Order: sequence, then structure tokens, then C-alpha cells
Amino acid sequence: MAEQVRWVTKAEAVREMNISVSTLDRMIRRGEVEVRREGRRVYVRMHGPEYVSDDELLRRALVGEDKLRRRLWELDGRASELERERDEARESESASRQGYDEMEEAYRKERAAHEKTKEAVIASRVIALVLLALLIGGVLLFWFVLR
Repeated sequence: MAEQVRWVTKAEAVREMNISVSTLDRMIRRGEVEVRREGRRVYVRMHGPEYVSDDELLRRALVGEDKLRRRLWELDGRASELERERDEARESESASRQGYDEMEEAYRKERAAHEKTKEAVIASRVIALVLLALLIGGVLLFWFVLR
């Protein structure tokens, strides 16, 4: 089975090995640990899978918890903002709905008045036609009888 090797920064190596930076530097000078340099950066070769010290685990957990708290705070703020927008939309919809209801009621009243007027016009036309028929009948009667 292949040996697991990974390259970590000096700071990570110090935390994992639970030693000081000066001790790691002495180990590097003595050749006890293998290093690789990329510009000013120094990487230390670590063998095996990543074994993290309790302090490092605690530090990572606290960092993660802090990130989660910030994210929760952001999401809580966003939720409050969305609730405000929803409430404003409801108020706006309510005001619009009230205006619409008033217009609809006015329209119904106007339609009812129009229907009554239409019925009155039809009744007056019927009366006018009956009177016209009586007038024509009277004229014809006068014309044929009295002549």
C-alpha cells in the first residue's frame, strides 16, 4: 500500500506536531523533516493521514461555529427583510383590493341604473307605439266614417 504523504505549511505542521516554530526550525536545520520551498513559502512533508490535534480540532470547530453564526445572522436579516416586503405587499394589495371593490360596487350600481333606464325606455316605446296605433286608428276611423 502506498504511503500517504502530504505537504503542509509550517504553521499547520507546528499545530499538528504540537511543537513550537523554533523547534520545527531546528528539526528542519538538522534534516529531521523534509521541506520544499516555493518562493518565500516553506512546506513541510508530513507522513500518514491528517491527524489533527485537539487544539486544532477545537480551533476549526470555533471557526466553523463563527461562520455558521455569521451565516445565521445574515439569513435572519434576509428573513426579516422578506417578511417586511411581504407585509408591505399585503398592505398594498389590501389597498388596491379596497379600491377595486369600491369600483366594482359603483359599476354594479351603474349597471342596475342602466337596466332600469333601459326598461323605462322600452316601456315608453311600447306606450308610444300603442298611442301611435290608437292615433292612426282614430284618424282612419275619422277618415272613413266621417267622410
